[in-house]
Amino acid sequence: MIVITAPTGNIGRRLLSRLLESAPAAGEELRVIVRDPARLPDAVRDRVDVVTGSHGDAEVVDRAFAGADAVFWLVPPDASRTPDAAYTGFTRPAARALAAHGVGHVVGVSALGRGTPVADRAGLVTATFAMDDLLAGTGAAYRALANPSFFDYEREPLDEVYTTLTGYGLDPAFVQGIVDMKSAKDQGLDAGVARTADTASPTTFAQWCERTLKPAVLS
Repeated sequence: MIVITAPTGNIGRRLLSRLLESAPAAGEELRVIVRDPARLPDAVRDRVDVVTGSHGDAEVVDRAFAGADAVFWLVPPDASRTPDAAYTGFTRPAARALAAHGVGHVVGVSALGRGTPVADRAGLVTATFAMDDLLAGTGAAYRALANPSFFDYEREPLDEVYTTLTGYGLDPAFVQGIVDMKSAKDQGLDAGVARTADTASPTTFAQWCERTLKPAVLS
């Protein structure tokens, strides 16, 4: 049994689609955790086991992880909470359920920058690393997908970013987490991790931005 969280999001729905092509042939059943099952296409809903609710809820993850071999973990963004609450706080019930049910494998969406000099002061990214550590401590074999992070105010000065986002009524600590993340990115957070054949493609993030992202944006 493979459990997929956030199955209607940009990442989760694509993963679910690919798993529906391969997992049944391998004899693997699929289960999703979703707040609103109506957002799942009918063709998908009829082929998976659906657990309704938030994967930040202890009772929900306890039901969902029962009998699971593997879990795909993705924390939804929540700017109404502090970074710690939004990442480790949200994940803590799942960590307990993973350990209780002896789930063997977890793949989680994480961020670039672990091991860099700014990793401990990178705001939301630092909170993400704490979430990774929590999941890795459950006894499951944990693989973190270290992705670069983007946000709408990438090129704005730090003080302007803070002023703009607090004006939207977001949690001030979460906004500070965004500002700290931007500051760390400006200091090389995304480019500071050595890439090897075992961990990544030969293309660096900077090369990908120049060759792929920039032409797409300018076209």
